[in-house]
Amino acid sequence: MKRDNIFIEEKINELIKFNEMVIKEWLQELDQLNQGINPYKRPIEEVIRLTKEDISIYQEKKMIATYTAGYSIERFKEEYLKYVDSLIPVWHSNSGYDAMLWALSIGILLEVDETTFDKLVDLVRKDDPEDYLIDYLIQSRHPEWKIRINYNFPRPYGFTRKIIEEENSEKAVSLLKEYLTKKWYQGCRDEGWYDLHKRNIDNYYGYWSFESGALCKLKGLDYKELKGLSYFPYDLVAESAKPWITDIRT
Repeated sequence: MKRDNIFIEEKINELIKFNEMVIKEWLQELDQLNQGINPYKRPIEEVIRLTKEDISIYQEKKMIATYTAGYSIERFKEEYLKYVDSLIPVWHSNSGYDAMLWALSIGILLEVDETTFDKLVDLVRKDDPEDYLIDYLIQSRHPEWKIRINYNFPRPYGFTRKIIEEENSEKAVSLLKEYLTKKWYQGCRDEGWYDLHKRNIDNYYGYWSFESGALCKLKGLDYKELKGLSYFPYDLVAESAKPWITDIRT
């Protein structure tokens, strides 16, 4: 199933294969580095760190590309689980906000097991970004988790507080539509992937507001009202659509 109207099928499949090949090569190199074999001039600890960071970046792109290209949810989940594992040794709150936001949101949409989700929660505990949206997502699985009012990136994510705190379902859907059509993509102008399809279609892997899907699911909103909207991961929400009850504690 084609999930957006931007990508070129041949190009995105080539991108997925290329990323898979590169990740495989880096994993082999990482195995050699862990055995003390360092062909570079840099200290081996630095090379290992940089290699792990590169693996995570390319795994993120491969994961999102499989969703964009219409691969099955099962295949997407396989790539997601690899992505979560790739984050564990490299994630930091000062440079990985989107990575954590997407990982938590997708985990909620896929209804991943507690062990997998808590790998992400443990990372947040160690390097806490103190962010309202991330707190809200974690609290959906950990009711005791305290929600702070701070947003690390008020543009575009600050608008999500209106969606979260709106008790009327119809109004919440309307706010989510506004977020998707007027706030999210426009608010991501500083991201490296912004307008990538215009600059280099060969490397385009998709634009998805996974947090929008997670909010829709957690609030039990009518996801059918959002069908066809750009950036909304419709079938991820539809796959496991059911009402959730969350408790916001400040």
